[in-house]
Amino acid sequence: MRWNLLGMGILMILLVSVASAASPWQQEKPQVGDGKPSFENAERGFQKAKEWFNQTRQKIEEARKQAEEKRFEAWKKHLQAWVEMAKRWVERVQMRVQNMNVGNETKERLMNKLQEIENRLNEIEDEINASQNYTELREVAMEIKGMWGELRQEMRSAAHEYVIEKYDQILERLIQVRDRLEAAGVDVSELDAKISEIEEAVDELESYVGTPEFAEKVREVNQLFREAFEIVKELAREARPEYHTGFVYAHVNGSFELSGNFSMVQIKGEGNVTIPEEVIVTKVDTPGVKMIVAKSNFTASGQGEFRILAHGSGELVLNGEGYYRVKQTPTGPVTDEIEFEGSETVTFG
Repeated sequence: MRWNLLGMGILMILLVSVASAASPWQQEKPQVGDGKPSFENAERGFQKAKEWFNQTRQKIEEARKQAEEKRFEAWKKHLQAWVEMAKRWVERVQMRVQNMNVGNETKERLMNKLQEIENRLNEIEDEINASQNYTELREVAMEIKGMWGELRQEMRSAAHEYVIEKYDQILERLIQVRDRLEAAGVDVSELDAKISEIEEAVDELESYVGTPEFAEKVREVNQLFREAFEIVKELAREARPEYHTGFVYAHVNGSFELSGNFSMVQIKGEGNVTIPEEVIVTKVDTPGVKMIVAKSNFTASGQGEFRILAHGSGELVLNGEGYYRVKQTPTGPVTDEIEFEGSETVTFG
């Protein structure tokens, strides 16, 4: 019995010690009462705990708002950086367009489009700076995404149109070479067929502007041009003309008058031509081909659309619009294409 009472005493001492020890989390809590069990103490303890809870929740909310504000500012700076990059990109493209060897109409259209884009970028930049929340910023970001896609498509189409315009220029030079070879007496039927094939391919290429298939079609057109130039090389070996005087090559839509002493003249096109019969060497008048080859001292005139090639010395008066290339003297250089509109007089030889 005595040992049982002693054991119970020890047990009571341990329980009291455990009950009086505070856990680590309890040590951080505010004191809630004087230890006396009563409703007032319990209410006071609850209110203090509630106040502590509200304080910690407020700190969490403040921390969250600070984090959101930092993210918002970071996104705003990111979009501002995009606008700056886009502006510099437009500036770079403008410089390239200025240096492009394309017609004034195409160049003006591209520059106007780039100016529209630059103006819109300035508006977007103002919208970004004025945005106050994620919703406004998100709307601007969606607009940027759509605009970037549109911008890339526009520039892709512009680049494709530039390629087609260059092809038209190369094709025109190829036709000039064909005419000169034909005037020299070379059979150009194979080259004619290849030129027709190229014309069809370039016309078809226009329907692929702005599409992913454009690059593949370009490779096909390039191959056709390579084949045409190989034909030209072979024909040039047969011709090898020697120019002892000057010459002129002109394309006119309107009228012309050619006078002088010529070793060879070729007139091709659609319209009415007046020329002395005795100077005509060859005359072709078939569907799709109308050509006169002549030589000697004479004057010829015409009304319509023509390509004129003349070797010798004389004067060519052009009225309407078109272009010409001329070699003024036997030893002088051949000019680049000179465009004209109205009346133009060219002397040579």
